[in-house]
Amino acid sequence: MQTAENVICINLKPLGHGRAYEDFKSVGTPKVHEWGIFMSVLFSKIYQSLQRGSDVVIATIMSKSGSTPRSSGSKMLIYDDGSIDGTIGGGVVEADVIRTALELFTTRDSVLKSYDFKNSTNTDQMDLICGGWMQILIEYVSIDEDNVNIFRMVNNSLQRANPAVLIGKLRSNKKNGAIDRSVKVADSDWSGPLRVTPELHKILEKYTFDHNTASLLLFEDQQYVIESLLPAKTIYLVGAGHVSREIARILNHIDFQIIVIDDRIEFANQERFPEADEVIVCPDYSGVFKESDIDTESYIIIVTRGHRFDKEVLAQALRTKAGYIGMIGSRKKRDTIYQALLAESFNSHDLDRVHCPIGLAIDAETPSEIAVSIVAQLIQYRALRRSNG
Repeated sequence: MQTAENVICINLKPLGHGRAYEDFKSVGTPKVHEWGIFMSVLFSKIYQSLQRGSDVVIATIMSKSGSTPRSSGSKMLIYDDGSIDGTIGGGVVEADVIRTALELFTTRDSVLKSYDFKNSTNTDQMDLICGGWMQILIEYVSIDEDNVNIFRMVNNSLQRANPAVLIGKLRSNKKNGAIDRSVKVADSDWSGPLRVTPELHKILEKYTFDHNTASLLLFEDQQYVIESLLPAKTIYLVGAGHVSREIARILNHIDFQIIVIDDRIEFANQERFPEADEVIVCPDYSGVFKESDIDTESYIIIVTRGHRFDKEVLAQALRTKAGYIGMIGSRKKRDTIYQALLAESFNSHDLDRVHCPIGLAIDAETPSEIAVSIVAQLIQYRALRRSNG
């Protein structure tokens, strides 16, 4: 394992650019199974690979600065046939990571690489001039029993919509990779071959695990990898019409879980919404969120077939803890519904929680365009929440 004192640093200046592409050509064009892939899906694929007896290499962005294509914690899986799942941003960096990963299937080692784009000014090499820097852990994961158990626990936790914290200690030998791990699922104790001492646990308590991220920690002359793993945020699409269908199609490529709710079985079904994690047919819109576990990380999008239903659903949404509430409609419709709600038990502070008209103002007209504007606003909202802590 490359230690903190022996990190491989690659400064991708113009002269190095050709070499990276030549190396990639020898690998061939990788088959990408998924581009915008959920973190929970990636860990499911890691576990499935180990279960069927196949080693895997995991590339994780550990740290970054400046402008880079992906954030810390982003992952890509590389298999021994050169195929991949996920992405760390594409371009020559991803090409170099794939080449390195294929070598690790032979060496059974792991490596920490740094990529510096700050000195690349050749405009013919556009993917090298974003001006950032990032450090990527390229980790060989063998099919030994400890790895299978650890990734089984992580997979089960994320599938049950529970968070997990993964910690690994980088070691110098090459046996079965280079990381000893333990995992903490929800409120349970640490489990795994790596002993988390009271002193180390005390340091980990200072970390804020509120979004998917990865970082390196130097503690008592040992280097640790710390990963915060959260299930995808849940979006409740209330209404199963044309706009809702287009929203679901786009959300399928983004890290959200999708629940569709409507009172019409001919609209709310898995055939119309194959991308949805769950489709609920309710008898009517009264008590629409009664069986739903809505918290501050949940999103509610109201796109029913009429003003009356929108008002009925919005009134119930405002009684939840949902972090994001959006409702389709014009300003005139919004004002009419707001006046009715103010006459009931709601106040202006309650209504300030609502995004209406929903979506970014891009003059969208068709259901597809409206869906793009709505999903863009969801991404913007999620990013703002992350940056504001």
